[in-house]
Amino acid sequence: MAIDRRRLIKYTGGLAGLTALTGCLGGDGGDGETTAPGGGDDTDTDGGGGGAGGGGGDDIRIGVLLPFSGDYAWVGANVLPVVEMLVEEINDGGGIDGRQVSIVQGDTEASPDASVSATNRLVNVENVHAVIGPTSITMSAVIDTLVENEVPVVTPTAGTTSLDDRGGEYVFRTVSSDSLGGRAIARAARDQQYNSIQDYERMALMVGNEEVFQSFKEPIQSAFEEFGGTITTAMDIRTGKASYTSEVQSMMDSDPEITVLVASVEDSIKITEAGFQAGYEGNWFATQDQTNQDFLSQSDNRVTNDMLGLNAATYQPAEEAGRLQEFFDAITEYAGWDEGSRVFATNTFDAMNVLGLAMAQVAADGDDMTGANIASAIPTVARPPEQEVTNYTDGASAIADGTDVDYQGLVGPIDFDDDGDIVAPFSIKRAQDGEWTEAGRLPPEAL
Repeated sequence: MAIDRRRLIKYTGGLAGLTALTGCLGGDGGDGETTAPGGGDDTDTDGGGGGAGGGGGDDIRIGVLLPFSGDYAWVGANVLPVVEMLVEEINDGGGIDGRQVSIVQGDTEASPDASVSATNRLVNVENVHAVIGPTSITMSAVIDTLVENEVPVVTPTAGTTSLDDRGGEYVFRTVSSDSLGGRAIARAARDQQYNSIQDYERMALMVGNEEVFQSFKEPIQSAFEEFGGTITTAMDIRTGKASYTSEVQSMMDSDPEITVLVASVEDSIKITEAGFQAGYEGNWFATQDQTNQDFLSQSDNRVTNDMLGLNAATYQPAEEAGRLQEFFDAITEYAGWDEGSRVFATNTFDAMNVLGLAMAQVAADGDDMTGANIASAIPTVARPPEQEVTNYTDGASAIADGTDVDYQGLVGPIDFDDDGDIVAPFSIKRAQDGEWTEAGRLPPEAL
């Protein structure tokens, strides 16, 4: 994803009042590629430092452990430019305790086997101090390695319920758990005020047979029944099939009013098309994976019109203060995107700010930049009722002055609970003529 020119952009107001960032995106996502935004050396010259969770060498290394190839390469493409932009902000401000920050990419290929290899390289060869990522697809395969080696993780992409009771010491996330996302789908389907169509009473589920999809199944099913609805069928489907005609017919035989589809974009296109061809008269409800323009652009509008989808909602205080638009303007200019509201972009902004501020806190305390010290600092820089900050530059300045800070993000206040989780609002989308429009918003208290 390299570009051949440098872009000069300025943060204003809430994003980073002090800095002017010179943007230069890194390489195409190869496993172990080291980049140093902001003019730093883009090759690995010192081999990293020794000890668990980094702790040595001249630079502070952040691993980005995500798919950069394969069907889920879009995740890495959405996350990496945000990480690079904020690393440049840190480095342009003098780094952390005088040390520059560099990025090391690890391509998980959305595969457990590849993710294990990429993680071992980041931990044992590159000696990263912390990791951004991974996704739900590969989290179970690598979490033990990361925790055992005391590498702190802030993931903007893993909603998997397997993390619900495993985080809080070394693992944190700036995306809501699928437990909450599943409840949001169930609540929105049951209540017309959130979906703008009707109060759905009969729901079918079609769920891919991989962990990333299965994570949603129980939360949706139990919550829909809790809210007074009936599950007509809860069907596991094999991913990657050429046709889903028989599965769609079985779903239709259960006579649902709406079907929640938890699957990849590619499989979802096949399934919804099969439903259209078979005369399915009910509606569809998609999760975050399909609630994007890529899915709609590959589908016939007749198939997707009125389809519902789930996304993280914008955080109202961030929107009202103009911080959200500032971020969108900054990242579209920096990365050359056509729009800034890409999936996981705001979650990544919050993840990187929290991680950077935690490192700044470790430096201000005079402690070694070890994984254990960084992990201990992560929840402390986002804990009320301390001084509220909304970007790295202002937060690091306050920390240097001896002030405790409470980072307020773009997706929410980022108040980590004991398991490293956050709560944030959800946006219910409705497909209309090839575009997603907002049908309603679900605040956390409605769940």
